[in-house]
Amino acid sequence: MTRVGEGLFAAVLDDLCRHPPARRRRLSNVELAAAIRDRGGDIGHAYIAQLRKGQKDNPTRQAIEDLAGALSVHPAYFVGGRRELAEGEAPHWRHEALKTLFDTAHGTVSPEDVAAAISSNGRFGSISASYIRELLNGVSDNPRLKHILGLAEHFDVPPAYFFDDRLARWVDSERADLVQLRELGVVEFVTRLAGKVPELSQQTRRATIQAIADALEPGKYEGWFIRRDQESR
Repeated sequence: MTRVGEGLFAAVLDDLCRHPPARRRRLSNVELAAAIRDRGGDIGHAYIAQLRKGQKDNPTRQAIEDLAGALSVHPAYFVGGRRELAEGEAPHWRHEALKTLFDTAHGTVSPEDVAAAISSNGRFGSISASYIRELLNGVSDNPRLKHILGLAEHFDVPPAYFFDDRLARWVDSERADLVQLRELGVVEFVTRLAGKVPELSQQTRRATIQAIADALEPGKYEGWFIRRDQESR
């Protein structure tokens, strides 16, 4: 599979036009443009041809949704997500997604920090802090593909997170767990422990694992200290 951001969009769109889910024969650029117009969108057949060939590679969020709707697939499919739609599902840009990512990020993160990191990386072009604020505040809701990919990479989430509610629930749960682990100091502890593993005896490793397990059982942690103290005598 082509990596997200390196020709995936063009490859997916071209394949869908050659093998459209809802019909037996291939779909021409003119026919796809007409199907989009019938749904209230406005994408010309010449632009579709450029997207399929990779000559244009930065469509807007709205264009992605219009193409997905006309082709009867989930918009997340264009950014590496699932293809099939659940019954009655009407996916769209998740306006709250970016705010959730900021809220659950490690430490204090500002739009300036994110913009600087994405722009300096250069893989997905540049983005301004003011534009990120517009997305956060809902003033803007039509980012281009490269902005979506850049934001996803920065926050270490699948790009489909911005379109797929089902995926987002799982990602948000994982990130919430990670936040709790950081607050408890578990992440820092495990990081330090990993660097010390070669120096630890098998007995110490087993004792560490047992201590963690006991700490998660109410009432057992105090008993672990008493037991260790008795064994050391």
